[in-house]
Amino acid sequence: MIESLIEMDRAASLAINGLHTGWADSMMMFLSSHTVWIPLYVLTAVLMFIPKWYGPDSEAGRLRDSGRKVPFWTIALTGIIMTVLCFAFTDYFTNVIKETVQRPRPGHDHILSGLLHLPAGRGGQFGFFSGHASNTFGFALITSLIFRKKWYTWIIMAWSVAIGFSRIYLGMHFVTDVLCGMAFGTVIATIFWLLYRFIINALLFRREH
Repeated sequence: MIESLIEMDRAASLAINGLHTGWADSMMMFLSSHTVWIPLYVLTAVLMFIPKWYGPDSEAGRLRDSGRKVPFWTIALTGIIMTVLCFAFTDYFTNVIKETVQRPRPGHDHILSGLLHLPAGRGGQFGFFSGHASNTFGFALITSLIFRKKWYTWIIMAWSVAIGFSRIYLGMHFVTDVLCGMAFGTVIATIFWLLYRFIINALLFRREH
């Protein structure tokens, strides 16, 4: 049973990797870059300080619309700290799990040797699970829960899924590496969002009493 699932994973990953074209290689390399998305992270931090940016169903939006006097910079700073901690937590524990599980990346899999198109190289030896997937999906989920704007949620989730797809396309990860990374990012983002909500409510309670 497990061997069948592993073979299906290999086949699906190889099929996605086999979609390669010159222009798609460039686009997927762009999506997979760490540094190219730094401006997005900075912009998100800046938007945390803009009260009108939050949706009416968000924690910050309800406080804003209630007229209660809670310094907005404390809300923004709480959101930034929780987002940074979420990103750092997923990044750190992804690497711990990679070294513990030690599942080879597709480029280091002897069965797929010579079958893959690897425009970005083989990458590090171990790939379970994807740090790109856990980091970006965690970031996408926690910020969408903080902002509560539907169009932002659709865009940021699509961005995260595209990055996960790029990792399979480039032969850096198997499909299950990416799916498990997204699942881990979902769990961690939910935990830190619940902590964010607890802190915001604690700030409100303290202000009212």
